[in-house]
Amino acid sequence: MKTIRLLSTTLLVLAGTSCGGGGGSDPAAAPNFPAAPTLGAQIDRLGRPAINAMLNATLRDTDAATIVAKKDAYNQASEPATWATTMLTTTPARTVRDEIAINLGILDVLDQGAFPNTMGAGAGCGTSLFYNGGAGTTPTATSYDALAGMLADDMLHVDTTKTACNVYLAVELGVITGAGNTTCGGRMPTTDVIDFSYSALAAGLAGFDIPAGFAPLVVDGVGPHADVSDAVFPFLGTP
Repeated sequence: MKTIRLLSTTLLVLAGTSCGGGGGSDPAAAPNFPAAPTLGAQIDRLGRPAINAMLNATLRDTDAATIVAKKDAYNQASEPATWATTMLTTTPARTVRDEIAINLGILDVLDQGAFPNTMGAGAGCGTSLFYNGGAGTTPTATSYDALAGMLADDMLHVDTTKTACNVYLAVELGVITGAGNTTCGGRMPTTDVIDFSYSALAAGLAGFDIPAGFAPLVVDGVGPHADVSDAVFPFLGTP
């Protein structure tokens, strides 16, 4: 009987409310929601993981203050239309796209000689995705500009018409190969982004075992987190 009386009381209370269609509402009875908080300065952005870490203030920079300033400038750029042209340094004048292009040249040499897995001998310079001219050609000041511009865009493209999502950067790779994409792209929690990035930036399409589903061949020896799932909520492990 306690349950019945409680339910009856609840129904009586709900009877005094309305979902519309029954006259005007009482402004005095409207919920008094607090104002939305004022957002502070942007401190981070992460469209494509590892780009800021791998291609901004990497290897060439040794001054700690310079490294921090350049990475902060990248993270704090809030306008997508100017992401590529955001200034990281003034002396010399260098934009995000300039910085990424310079560091692409460093990573591109990683496939020189033998690969750590089954790929065999690598060609070294000129094998990065979108490299202008291809391996063996004379490098120019703009050889890495196409890939640098794409990475500076910092958007992770997803094809929502596809149901499988097991290849990181599938949409971008589909454009590069001209073959399109059969998976949605994006990024799964179990994706080893670092291995995939090393393979794409150092060796291009040759950096993947394509018959095996774009398995990266240029690897760092550290696997993805073991406490994540691509299918079971909440997908990520306990903090």
